[in-house]
Amino acid sequence: MGFLLGAFGKMAAGRRVRDLQARMMRVQSRMRRATRQIETVSKMLETQKKAELNGLQAMGTMANASMGGAIFNFLKQGGMNIDQNKFMQMQSGMQFNTAGMTDDDRAVYGAFQNAQTQMKANNELLMTQMKQQIEEKYENLNDALLEPLKMEEDSLQTEKDSLESQIQIAQQDYEACKKMESSDAKNLAPNYTGQG
Repeated sequence: MGFLLGAFGKMAAGRRVRDLQARMMRVQSRMRRATRQIETVSKMLETQKKAELNGLQAMGTMANASMGGAIFNFLKQGGMNIDQNKFMQMQSGMQFNTAGMTDDDRAVYGAFQNAQTQMKANNELLMTQMKQQIEEKYENLNDALLEPLKMEEDSLQTEKDSLESQIQIAQQDYEACKKMESSDAKNLAPNYTGQG
C-alpha cells in the first residue's frame, strides 16, 4: 500500500513542481517586461527633461544676448540722448573711460547699469522658476508613469518569492514520496533466496 501511495504522491508532487515552475517562468517573464518598461519610460522622461532644460538654457542665453538692444531701445524711447557707439562700448564691457563724460553720458551710463542689473536679475529669477517648473513636471510624470510599473514589479517579486518557497516544498514532498515508494518497493520484491 505504501508503494502505491508513494508512487501516486511522487506523480502528484512532480506535476505540482512542474506547474509551479511553469508559473514561475511566466512571472519571471512578466517581471523582465515590467523592468524593461520602467527603464524605457525612465530614459524617455530623462531625455525629454534634458531637452527642455537645454532649451531653457538656450532661451536664457538668447535673452542675455539681446538684453543690450532692449536696453538701448528702452533708453532711447525714454528720451535719453544716446550715442550708439558709446552704448556699444558700455554693453561690451570694454574699458569705458567715465572721466570725459558729460552729465548726459553719466545719466545714460547709470541708467544702462541699473537696467542691465535689473534685467539680469529678472532673467535669472525667471530661468530659476521655469527650471523648477520643469523639474516638478517631470517629478510628477515619474510618479504618474513609473509608480504603477514599480508596484507591478513589486507585486511580481512577491509572487516570485512565494512560488520559490512553494516549489521548494513541492520538491521536498516529491523526494519524500520517492523515498516512500522505493522503501516499500523493497518490501514488495520477491525473495529468491529460497529461505522464505
